[in-house]
Amino acid sequence: MRRMRLFMVGFLLASVAASAATEVAPLAAAPGAYLFRNVRIWDGRSDAPYAGEVLIVGNRIQSLSHAGIAPAPGLHPVAIDGGGRVLTPGFIDAHVHMSSVLTRQEAQEADPVYVAALEIRGAEQALLRGFTTQRDVAGAVFGLKRAIDAGYVVGPRIYAAGAALSQTAGHGDDRHYIDPPRRLGGGLTLEERTGMTTIADGVPEVLAAARDQMGHGAAMLKVMASGGAASEFDPIEVLEYTPEELRAAVEVAASFGTYVTVHSYNSASTRRAIEAGVRCIEHGHLVDEPTMRLIAERGIFLSTNVVVYEVPPPGISETQRAKFLQVRAATDAMMNLAKKYHVKLGFGTDLVFGLEQMARQSREFTLRARWFSPVEILRQATSGNAELLAMSGRRNPYPGKLGVIEEGAYADILLINGEPLQDITLLEHPDVALALIMKDGRIYKNQLSSAGAAH
Repeated sequence: MRRMRLFMVGFLLASVAASAATEVAPLAAAPGAYLFRNVRIWDGRSDAPYAGEVLIVGNRIQSLSHAGIAPAPGLHPVAIDGGGRVLTPGFIDAHVHMSSVLTRQEAQEADPVYVAALEIRGAEQALLRGFTTQRDVAGAVFGLKRAIDAGYVVGPRIYAAGAALSQTAGHGDDRHYIDPPRRLGGGLTLEERTGMTTIADGVPEVLAAARDQMGHGAAMLKVMASGGAASEFDPIEVLEYTPEELRAAVEVAASFGTYVTVHSYNSASTRRAIEAGVRCIEHGHLVDEPTMRLIAERGIFLSTNVVVYEVPPPGISETQRAKFLQVRAATDAMMNLAKKYHVKLGFGTDLVFGLEQMARQSREFTLRARWFSPVEILRQATSGNAELLAMSGRRNPYPGKLGVIEEGAYADILLINGEPLQDITLLEHPDVALALIMKDGRIYKNQLSSAGAAH
């Protein structure tokens, strides 16, 4: 039944994509050659931008120069005058759920065509906020990724984990009290039917579930290792999965050349996961100082988020709301510890339960200004997150360079109005801040005038 439902959603997503193709195509100029002139290049790593030019050929950055670029004979790129604007890499969101377009109550009765249409719309909106790549850490988005990559619909590159693994009564088990367990004849949960999670108990089931996600095309594996805020019945302090179960998931990921990331808020679950070989922690808001030091010493990524806790999402209970507020109250201490120990910090948002919630994605830039400078935040959202994506190894669906402005890197480029390296808060309003959005050498938004072919 679950496979049939996921097949139907995928088929309907493809159908909607195909029917929308004639409308989507004009939004993106076909890849060709572009020469950005009169821009200040921030390369994703440096402390400050520099004046120069950038030549794009196809979907890659061919050359950079502090002086002028003379295109090769026979190449006639379209010249774009940046008007002195800052040119940056496209942004990367390291923690999204692109299929979470409805509240749980709404999802129980939703038509799959409606859900697919919302997912397509949400993908386009994310790209138009400047997020050219997203790391989806739980959800059935393989069909959406395929449609985007094939050019049928508009959206970011997607690094997909597929369904997150959860133990019974864990963060991914969304049954109600009255629902019978599997061992007594209970069926699949809503999140299992929609591909958000898969319940697996014991080493054999974890091995099978992990292999399933690899078979679907996952770039990495996601495992629920502690209680969570958005789940009803598991306190955040709970440890989930035994060391043996966690190691089983790590072994499967390693055999496919990739890694495991875990949902983990507290210190004990985080330490257990690290000792099992996990290479990335999602959230981490309640970890203590010794655990944060361990994260730093082991070179573990901490893919955390702020904006999702600022305003608890709709459709949750008072118990869930209290947990969201608990995490929000712990965020300041967590961020200060991460900064103290120079932890590799990912930029993620984790916004769920509707497109209205996801529309707040860019506010993450503003909220992080409490702890970090603009350049530190921009590094987190570009080259830093790109390092996290590259950990997918042989499973990397886009093995070129992301998150940087360098020769040979993917042509994912933003031109920004204003001075983001001085005032990061302007990025909270991407409709005003972003003058041009390019992904994979295609222009999806352009408020500038082209000067014709460059010679």
